[in-house]
Amino acid sequence: MSKPLWPAVSGAVARDHQVEVIANNLANVNTNGFKRDETTFKEYLAKNEKNDLTADIPRSPIKDKDLYPLEGKDQSFVVVSGTHTQFNPGGLKVTDNPFDMALDGPGFFEVSTPNGIRYTKAGSFKLASDGKLVTSEGNPVLSAQADGGDSDPASRYINLAGRDGQLHVNDQGEVYVGDDKVTNMSVVEFNDLKTVRKVGSLNFENKNPQGNPPITAAKTVIKQGMIETSNVNPVSEISNLIRANRMFEQDLKAMKTVSEMMQKETNEVGKY
Repeated sequence: MSKPLWPAVSGAVARDHQVEVIANNLANVNTNGFKRDETTFKEYLAKNEKNDLTADIPRSPIKDKDLYPLEGKDQSFVVVSGTHTQFNPGGLKVTDNPFDMALDGPGFFEVSTPNGIRYTKAGSFKLASDGKLVTSEGNPVLSAQADGGDSDPASRYINLAGRDGQLHVNDQGEVYVGDDKVTNMSVVEFNDLKTVRKVGSLNFENKNPQGNPPITAAKTVIKQGMIETSNVNPVSEISNLIRANRMFEQDLKAMKTVSEMMQKETNEVGKY
């Protein structure tokens, strides 16, 4: 009798994970550059983890299960197949702040973190005390990699210390202070976004740098004085949250029903 319990339990666990993901999306509805996540599910069959059974001659009165000896291999469960980031663009908001930069297109800013090079859509930059251009988290923004140049990220920091004049960044990422060109910002794109995974809330990591290396942005332009907002639609997310909570409640009811049936089987049916 306990077998019907596990599909409901697995469903409740999977829905609980989905609720957490949706809640995180809603919590970041006003986080600039945030990309919403989505949970997908799949059916898992118990036969995938059981070895093939060897037929044997029954040595006792034949029962129904002897005619089709599944031994639990017919059980199916719900599992989370993955949490995937949706890269559809957010809206562009005008700030008139010269250190705010939005990406109009599929590209990412390249930044240096303590864990290596990462990619971000969040273009709310600022000047560090030493003159480096950094993200809101304090990670240095990188300039474009020169062909055959030094791959050390530290050599690509954008340093504006000691320069006088207004900061200007054109659509192609050329950085000017006054009339002097300083460098080119590094904006990259990926042929396959499936290998680009979220690390934290605003940074992304390329899980397959050899098979899917970053390429120079060809479809993306920089919009200075603007910022890309979150791509979370609060109305849609609240609707998804209500639906997930209702499905979670149904799984709990199913678990309660099976538990009551097991109690009757033990306390009442067993008496006869």
